[in-house]
Amino acid sequence: MKIRMYNVGYGDCFCLRDRKGSLLVDFGTSNSRIEGRPRKETFDVIISDLTTIEKKNLLLTHFHLDHLSGLLYMMKHRSSAYEFGKIYLPDVFSEKEMNRTLTLLLLADLEKDSFLPSRQVSLFALVEALCQKPQKVELLSRGTMFEGKYQALWPDKNIIRKETDEMYQILEKEHGKALEAIAGFAEKLREILCSMTEDRELAAEEMPDTRRMEREFRTLRATEEFKQLLLFMEEKKLFLRRFKNKISIVFQNKNDGELNLLFTGDAEKEHLEMIASDYDGKIPLFEHYWCIKVPHHGTQEHYFDFSKYTPENMLISNGIHYANSKKQSKELRTSSQYGGLFYIPDTHMYCSNCDCCDGYENGCSCKESDVISPAYYKDI
Repeated sequence: MKIRMYNVGYGDCFCLRDRKGSLLVDFGTSNSRIEGRPRKETFDVIISDLTTIEKKNLLLTHFHLDHLSGLLYMMKHRSSAYEFGKIYLPDVFSEKEMNRTLTLLLLADLEKDSFLPSRQVSLFALVEALCQKPQKVELLSRGTMFEGKYQALWPDKNIIRKETDEMYQILEKEHGKALEAIAGFAEKLREILCSMTEDRELAAEEMPDTRRMEREFRTLRATEEFKQLLLFMEEKKLFLRRFKNKISIVFQNKNDGELNLLFTGDAEKEHLEMIASDYDGKIPLFEHYWCIKVPHHGTQEHYFDFSKYTPENMLISNGIHYANSKKQSKELRTSSQYGGLFYIPDTHMYCSNCDCCDGYENGCSCKESDVISPAYYKDI
């Protein structure tokens, strides 16, 4: 087993490799430049590296662009290299009522600015790209086994349904008409993704017309009801961007062993605490992990203490995040609690970059560490 950790700045991209096949976990960044290089250059290096792998699957933990922008680039500009046996996605598609969750995910990308879905709404962009070159899709939720060796710990469909309903009811009470229209569009996206989970190829006449769907969404976005809904969300501070994190896939090995992995995506802290407590008595975490991928780029708000699991290696994929493309975001820096006095004994830290680490003012405060920058990747 080998993990290749790519340096994508403020983003995520990992490749889990063994003799039987490889699993790419996320592929994206929020940075326009990485180590002074245009991100296109970094994407091309990663894609070229991936083309050397004959058998590979892809797992997208959730639908933030810093986790899938590289994939969208790959689909559009390097389609000949875009070959995955299967794509794993969080299960927010398998049941009709999940269109309510998808509605909130669409709104999350449209809270502040007005963009066409193919340019800004990451969920639509993914569906649009998949329609151009369909792939076999498998949906993951708590308890699902995949790749013959991993098990999903999150999302929990029942809990996501409850959290969706709580937010949906607030919006529906004041703006039911606009919400109903968006839900109708979300249902079309859900049906498209569900069709890709079936063991058959879609005929040409069955493929959706994404250009028509884009025009439909543009028309919907221009309605006064829609504008009032966005204004209501802003006034009530109903920020849905973090709702995307609620559906983030978390997974570990199916069986306890020497090379236990725990990958956490951008999971919310409250959900990680639930997972750690084995809240439903079904899937306990292991006592020890060979490698843990730290959630949400190691930021303070998502900090989680993994010391009780005595990890041998911890991975933090981070880079400078710019608010409005100009000002560095202080709240998205790597927390000092992952190093210095809080350092976990005998744990080796792997970080993509130190420029945004609060524990690096006078040099790295971790006793054992490797920093990928300025290289493109590091093998663990």
